[in-house]
Amino acid sequence: MHIDARTLEDGSLIEGDLCIVGAGAAGISMALEWINAGRKVVLLEGGGFDFEPRMQDLYRGEIVGLPYYPLHAARLHYFGGTTNHWAGMCSPYDPIDFEVRPWVPHSGWPITRADLDPFYERAQKVLELTPYYDYDADSWTRRDSTLVPFALDRRALVTKMWQFSPPTRFGKRYRDAIVGASAVHLYTYANVCEIQANEAVSAVDELRVRTIDGKEHRVRAARYVLACCTIQNARL
Repeated sequence: MHIDARTLEDGSLIEGDLCIVGAGAAGISMALEWINAGRKVVLLEGGGFDFEPRMQDLYRGEIVGLPYYPLHAARLHYFGGTTNHWAGMCSPYDPIDFEVRPWVPHSGWPITRADLDPFYERAQKVLELTPYYDYDADSWTRRDSTLVPFALDRRALVTKMWQFSPPTRFGKRYRDAIVGASAVHLYTYANVCEIQANEAVSAVDELRVRTIDGKEHRVRAARYVLACCTIQNARL
């Protein structure tokens, strides 16, 4: 089901069992999992179904510290998110990425790569990759004798494997499934601008949503998921 938030009466209350903020790769993947779960899923997307300069402009921001691509160019602000200009390169994080490394400030995750492996494997199908969740160079060499790794010094360098999605444009590939799902309520032009917590800051009471034309709505759910990508989650 699709609702344009701009058409709602100002001050509307949107309620559901699960609220997912962001309809990019992560948000759409999660919404697909809940289509037949018997729960009402609210999926909030800040943009529409196509690129619009005025919506994209909301991603502008100042970058300090290490250089990075301009925020308004690196991420896309409409249904399908950055998969709309993604090149399709896929590879899981390496185990060391999750470990504490003294030379990397604030490193160390509360989970390991092994914790994510079952989910990475499931993502292969969503991303239309090969059925093999296998990113080990030696394994691929045994499977295909024409794949010969470069003669690198393994004490200093490693061979990194990638798989390439078609690339899957989530906005086109999964639009019909999301819009046609009675359990998923997709709201476009619904920009979350504030997360309102309870007095003890132990739970989220509701989200404040604003449309580009100035209307404001509230969203309440039993559970909330931020799926706006790393940078936009942090900004929010």
